[in-house]
Amino acid sequence: MSCEVFCLYSIGVLPFNSMKSTLLHFLESMKISISSNINIPADEAWTLVKRSSTLLYVTRGLMGFKSLSANLPFEWQQGNTEKLRIMLFGIIPVWIHQINFKAISDSRMTMLTHESGGVVKTWNHNISIKSVDNNSCYYTDDVEIRAGVFTLLIWLYAHVFYRYRQLRWRFLVKQSTKK
Repeated sequence: MSCEVFCLYSIGVLPFNSMKSTLLHFLESMKISISSNINIPADEAWTLVKRSSTLLYVTRGLMGFKSLSANLPFEWQQGNTEKLRIMLFGIIPVWIHQINFKAISDSRMTMLTHESGGVVKTWNHNISIKSVDNNSCYYTDDVEIRAGVFTLLIWLYAHVFYRYRQLRWRFLVKQSTKK
């Protein structure tokens, strides 16, 4: 909500319903973008992005996923949809989450998923990898969130979640370079 809207409301020029409508519109959809420099060549990072085991590793501890069908595929495939049970901290079942792999581009090193489940109506997630030099890349998570009255809360959680994921990415890279 802008300062102008709040100021007009506080002096009585703008009715409460207008302020409420403006606030609800602002909270209807929220976006985040979290990026990290990762010390691994871009093509190696991209190979890891496409593996389901990487998702399980980078989220372990904060969130877990259990496939509702058979095992998760080794590598995500464009056009596929996966239904998963989300496990908060890896142990508390929360809700069923659906991930639709809308676009996976090897040439651009981007992956777009449209996700939803529980209170989250929309979780559009774009992962991109950009080469910095021969030994490092820039990893970015861009996410659009819609969760009705819970949008702000889910958006705040997403900030923690994606920072945690990117920290775990750095651990994963460190582990793989030791081998």
